[in-house]
Amino acid sequence: MKTCLLLFIGSILLHLTGFAQSVDSNFIDGVVYVKVKDTSSMDLAPYQFNDPVLNNIYTTYGIDTIVNPFPGLNTTLDKTYRVLFQSIGQIDLLIAAFVALPYIEYAEKAPLYRTTHVPNDIQPGQWALTKINAELAWDIDKGSTSITIAIVDNAVSTTHEDLQANIWINPGEIPGNLLDDDLNGFTDDVNGYDVADDDNNPNPPAMSTSASPFVHGTHCAGIASAATNNSKGIASIGYKTKIIAVKCSKNAATDEGNSLPNAYDGVYYAIQAGADIISMSWGGSSGNFLTGENLMDAANALDIILVAAAGNDNSNAAFYPASYDHVISVGSTNQVDQKSSFSNYGSNIDVMAPGTGIYSTLSSPTNDEYGSLNGTSMACPLVAGLCALIKSNVPSLNSSQVQTKLKNGCSNIDSFNPAYIGELGAGRIDAFQTLGGISGIEEESVSTLEVFPNPSKGTVYVRSEILDGILQIFDLSGKEVMSYEVLKPDNFIELNLEAGTYIIKIQNRGKKVIVY
Repeated sequence: MKTCLLLFIGSILLHLTGFAQSVDSNFIDGVVYVKVKDTSSMDLAPYQFNDPVLNNIYTTYGIDTIVNPFPGLNTTLDKTYRVLFQSIGQIDLLIAAFVALPYIEYAEKAPLYRTTHVPNDIQPGQWALTKINAELAWDIDKGSTSITIAIVDNAVSTTHEDLQANIWINPGEIPGNLLDDDLNGFTDDVNGYDVADDDNNPNPPAMSTSASPFVHGTHCAGIASAATNNSKGIASIGYKTKIIAVKCSKNAATDEGNSLPNAYDGVYYAIQAGADIISMSWGGSSGNFLTGENLMDAANALDIILVAAAGNDNSNAAFYPASYDHVISVGSTNQVDQKSSFSNYGSNIDVMAPGTGIYSTLSSPTNDEYGSLNGTSMACPLVAGLCALIKSNVPSLNSSQVQTKLKNGCSNIDSFNPAYIGELGAGRIDAFQTLGGISGIEEESVSTLEVFPNPSKGTVYVRSEILDGILQIFDLSGKEVMSYEVLKPDNFIELNLEAGTYIIKIQNRGKKVIVY
């Protein structure tokens, strides 16, 4: 028999700020995307032509830069251009002027995506891992160092004490030689890349504290795959999966990293870096944009698993990139399997996952801080980490099959959400069920495990129906800190442990019983 109970203390309170654009808060000032028809030979990037109509557009709207930002993936993206212009108040007229040209397929605004987290009150430890049966899933598979999750976000602290061991090292790069050794288009991208500042340092700004919005990407990285069973910090669902750090916000961002102006570039880099999974804890509800859709389609064509936050507007409106085809859209639940008050819902949701009061790594100058955040931002990397376990467990599965397996393993939570029946996707993720653990276990009648007082200052009383088994106590990194032989239903245990949160697990000899 195996059952678990949490002993807990609280975590850290964070408050974050917002951002606005001068013309439209939903779009990036002075940027449009323009797609030339596949049948046309026109190349806009040189922008040196004798065409008086095109030249007039450049002059009228102050166009000063045209680049092809996503080369080498497919014809559609090879003919997609990013146009930077100075007359930011005339963006609609500029788009109309481009669309009127016979060789232009579309022109559209550049959406400004934002991180999808909200401030939270103190919460008790890593309840989410217990809720999704992570410990039982780890008995089946602890992930693989050959699987990579790209955390495409505002920044990721690659030197955090509980992330460093799981940060990806690009095998094709020679550090510090100022060359693009692997020819992926990015120089010295050893651990990832800063696509916003165009350098190989994906970390937050040097003096960014744990109270800064720049903690967001580091928090998501810890949820997906903080180093586990290392006697530090926290455990993670991804266990030993590698993290590719992708920074999409400038160091000098006026909103301190709340928005991701270079989100598309981050996804493109993740594709070029060969990520198995791309985790996107950001988005917006300003519309379905073809450039973003084409990027997601290109990633899917390469069999990359795409996971995105469903949004925090308590709405059933479409939220992108989560609502694009091929992207796993993740809503948020709380400790009792109810939809989080902020979480989006509806027909666009694929799965739900814990996102309320999630404890994880925080970036800071000391590289050793932790705290809690709320949001579909937090639910998203939890699903990404579980997808990594699925890939590790059955490497032959393609992205579509991983998504099917993920959904089939979900627990139905309709009874806890009578107002949202049919609007929470396949249900709340369950790592153990997803990996097929239940079919291999002999079940008996459900038992109980009582532990009190909880919280405790020393001795605890443990009562269980098990008369012959082993009781184990683990810290949140997954390391066993105590083991106790159970020979009777009533047990008094002297803990002698440091203050913190611990998991108690009891298992009989020979058979296991799963207790929910």
